[in-house]
Amino acid sequence: MRRSCGPHDLHTMTDRTITHDYADVLESLDAKCYRASATGRIRSDGMWEGWIEFVDLAEDERLRTNIETMQSNERAFRYWAAGVGPAYLEGAFRRATSRASDGSTRLVPPLSPLPRRAVLDPFEVDAQGEGLLAAQVRALDLDRIRDIALAYEVVPPKMAAVATRTELIVEILATIASARREPAER
Repeated sequence: MRRSCGPHDLHTMTDRTITHDYADVLESLDAKCYRASATGRIRSDGMWEGWIEFVDLAEDERLRTNIETMQSNERAFRYWAAGVGPAYLEGAFRRATSRASDGSTRLVPPLSPLPRRAVLDPFEVDAQGEGLLAAQVRALDLDRIRDIALAYEVVPPKMAAVATRTELIVEILATIASARREPAER
């Protein structure tokens, strides 16, 4: 697998699950490109468990490893996720691929075979008051933000497939701000 270097993006989701998105794009031997992320969640006993998920950028299919780590708290999980490097991701990819091929997991279709719906209308939320849109979009995970960007044609589909969570948020907010200014400029 090859990788391209880039920064990491860590964000928190509201259900006591956190995701650490790796900016590196991994390329498999059959030339498919994958974006990796580490996901951690709190268990009922207070421990944090984490796994690695790989999203095929062209087809949005997902592969997932079994539990890769158990940590005593959220901070320890964040530290573990930030320390995962290219060699570890390659091994995790092999484990996820093996898991999928032996039937212990299945490829999860991308954003589902049924059309996805955006969880909010950014124009409608923006009209309710300044700052509300930014707060609501930042509370969403990458897939929900991507749904909004695609549904409201904020970015082209190919860009949405590879853009980071932060890049999509910036594009959504910039597009809405631009649309808000346009009527006043006419």
